[in-house]
Amino acid sequence: MKKFQFPLQAILTLRGLKQEQALEAYAISVRDCADKRADVLSASRRSEDLERLIGADGEGRFSASMRHAYMKALDESRLELARRNKLLEEAEQVKERKLAEFLDRKRQKEILEHLREKQHKEHLAEGFRKEEIEIEDIVIARSGLARSA
Repeated sequence: MKKFQFPLQAILTLRGLKQEQALEAYAISVRDCADKRADVLSASRRSEDLERLIGADGEGRFSASMRHAYMKALDESRLELARRNKLLEEAEQVKERKLAEFLDRKRQKEILEHLREKQHKEHLAEGFRKEEIEIEDIVIARSGLARSA
C-alpha cells in the first residue's frame, strides 16, 4: 500500500501557525487586561484615600487653600479613574475579539484535521480492499493450478 499523502497538508500547517499566532495575541490581550485592571484598582485606591483624607477634615486640620488643592486632586483622581476604566473596557473588547479570532482559527484548523483523518481512513480502507482482492486472486489462481494438476 502506498503512503498516504494529504493534498492540503500545507494549508493545514499554515492554519496551525495562524492558530498559534492568534493564541499568542489573545494571551497578550489577557495580560494587557490584567495590567489595566491593576491600574484601575490602583487609581481607585488613590481616589478613596483622598476621599478619606478630605473626609477626615471635619476637625479643620486643613486651610481653605489646602482643602481646595485636595478637592482638585480628588477631581483629577476621579477623572483618571474614569479614563483608566475606559481603557480597561477597550482592552476587554480587544480581548474578546482576540478570543473570537483564536476560536475561529482553531475551528478552521479542526475542519482540515477532520478532513485529513477521514481521507486517511478512506485510504486505509481502499488499501485493505486492494489487498483482499490480491489475496483472493492468489487463492483463486492457486486453487485453479491445483485442480489442473
